[in-house]
Amino acid sequence: MKKIIIFNICILYSLSAFSQKGNNQLFSEYEDTLKVIADRVMNLPFEAEKRIANNALIEYLTEVLSYEKSFNYHFDSLITISRIKSPDKRFRIFNWLLKKDNNTYEYYGIVHYYNKNKKKFELITLTDNSNNIRTPEQENLDASNWYGGIIYDIIYIKKPGKKYYTILLWDGNDGYSTKKIIDVMYFSGKKKIKFGLPIFKKNAKESQKRIIFQYDSKTTASVKYNYEKQEIIFNNLVPQRKGLEGLYEFYIPEGTFNSYKYKNGKWWFKEDVDARIKQKIKKYKKPKRGLSPN
Repeated sequence: MKKIIIFNICILYSLSAFSQKGNNQLFSEYEDTLKVIADRVMNLPFEAEKRIANNALIEYLTEVLSYEKSFNYHFDSLITISRIKSPDKRFRIFNWLLKKDNNTYEYYGIVHYYNKNKKKFELITLTDNSNNIRTPEQENLDASNWYGGIIYDIIYIKKPGKKYYTILLWDGNDGYSTKKIIDVMYFSGKKKIKFGLPIFKKNAKESQKRIIFQYDSKTTASVKYNYEKQEIIFNNLVPQRKGLEGLYEFYIPEGTFNSYKYKNGKWWFKEDVDARIKQKIKKYKKPKRGLSPN
C-alpha cells in the first residue's frame, strides 16, 4: 500500500515538472505515466490495490484530456484502455475494466466530446451500476447509472432530428457467463448522456430499450455490425440441452444467425439471416489481457 502511495507522489512531481512543455511532449509524458498506472489496474493481485491505482488513472486521464488539443492525440500505447471515436468524430470514449476479487468486473468510461454551444471539448464520466439495474432491457439510464461494458463499436446512421448512436459492448460478467450488449447512447441537455431507447423491435407491438445476450463463458458468440446492410448480426443462442432453458450460463451458439435490421429509425428483428459479409469489415485488434470482445 505504501509503495503505491509513494508511486503516486512521484507521478505528481513528474507531471508538474513538464507541465509547461509543448502539447505533444506533454501528452506523450502523460501517456507514459498512464500506461504504468493502467497496467497496475489490470495486473495488481488484489482489488484494494487496483482501486488505488484506478483512482490515480481517473485523475491523470481527466487531467490530460482537459487540455484543448488532447482530442486528436491517440494514446496508442494504452493497450489496456479501449479508445473509440464516433463515426461522425463528435466524441470518443476511453473505457476500461477492473476485475474484482470475486471474478466479476466493474467498468469505467470517460466520454470526451465537443460542446458546440461552448465551442470546447468537455468530459463526462460513466458510472457502472449494472449490478443494481433489475430490468435492464427496459430501463432509461444515464451517465451516473450506466449498464457498463467495454464498448467495441459505435454505429451512427445519419437521419433528421436528434442524433443517437447504437453501441456494442462486451461484459465478462462473472466467470461463468459472458454478455454482449446492444445499447443506444445520445446527448440530452447540459453535459448529460442518456442510454436506452425503445427502438429494438421484435414485432409491431413489442420493443426493448437495449438487447442483452448472455452465454457460456467457455464459448464465443459474435455480435457485429454489417455496415453495407445496416444490420447487426449475431449468433442464435440456445441451451446446451433440455432443462436448461433460462439458465443463460449454459447457452451456446447453435450455428444459425439472427439480426437487427435498421429501418425508419428502428432496429427490427430478423430470424435466420445470412451472416456472410462480402465487404471488407472492420477488424478489431485484440489488446493484451483480453480487453476486446471475442
